[in-house]
Amino acid sequence: MSSDYASINRKLSISEMAQIHDITRQTLIYYDKIDLFKPAITEENGYRYYSTLQIPQLREICFLRAIGMPIDEIRKHNASNSFDTAIDLLKAQNQKLQKEIDNLRKQQNKIKNRLRIYEHAPDYFDAEYKPFIRHLPERHVYYHPWNQEDLTRHGLHFALMRTWNQAEQMGFLPSNQYGSLIFLADVHAGDPFAHAGCCSLIFPDEHDHPEKGEGYYVLPAADYACLQHFGMPYEPQYLERLLTWIKDNDYTVFDNIYDKCVLDASFYEDSENTTDFCELQIPIRGTRSAMLV
Repeated sequence: MSSDYASINRKLSISEMAQIHDITRQTLIYYDKIDLFKPAITEENGYRYYSTLQIPQLREICFLRAIGMPIDEIRKHNASNSFDTAIDLLKAQNQKLQKEIDNLRKQQNKIKNRLRIYEHAPDYFDAEYKPFIRHLPERHVYYHPWNQEDLTRHGLHFALMRTWNQAEQMGFLPSNQYGSLIFLADVHAGDPFAHAGCCSLIFPDEHDHPEKGEGYYVLPAADYACLQHFGMPYEPQYLERLLTWIKDNDYTVFDNIYDKCVLDASFYEDSENTTDFCELQIPIRGTRSAMLV
């Protein structure tokens, strides 16, 4: 029995131990330095070696590092080295990784959406855009009215910055998705831009605010009549065209209107193009159209 034990309990150099686990000598030297994993054998001449019996421990350390486990957590695990602590450790790391995966998926979706816009950007300039219907989820926006001097391309950018600043002062976290809010009451009154202004989308999971307060509006989940167009949000012809289409197709507008900025003019290669590419979105009720997308 002792000879069998001796045959498997042999000493390994740092290079041999590193090669077995496909890691570098520097990694083992570092683990030794921080007291995470040290050679078990020290000979009279001072040379230090690992024991083959240490292989399972190093294999576990390499596994935990491979799944992103912090060294301090591995050190705690080594101190207790029980199934219960191992299970708790792996569950906690699994939850952490799941959150990271969810965040990465959100980032990936944002990239895909932006790629879709950029890849189809050349089509925007040549296509004749017609109204269509799209179902959109509930969205939250923070709004600030325009001043008369805001009604230029550069003025709108300054107005948007004021909206972002005021939203932050109110405790909201504004996003980079923005546009203009047009009030249905003003449309009925015959002056659709009387109280219109810039707005920025606010995502419910990105802020915690006990009171909505002035400037906070909800765009309801609904079918929206949409019209993509080049132009500034205070220009009436696009809104008039879409409202006429809605009336001609027996739909009813029931809430405020959002004019989403899809691409601003700074993106275009044509320096003479000084208008934004936007999408008017008007919430409607009525018979669902075959044009729903």
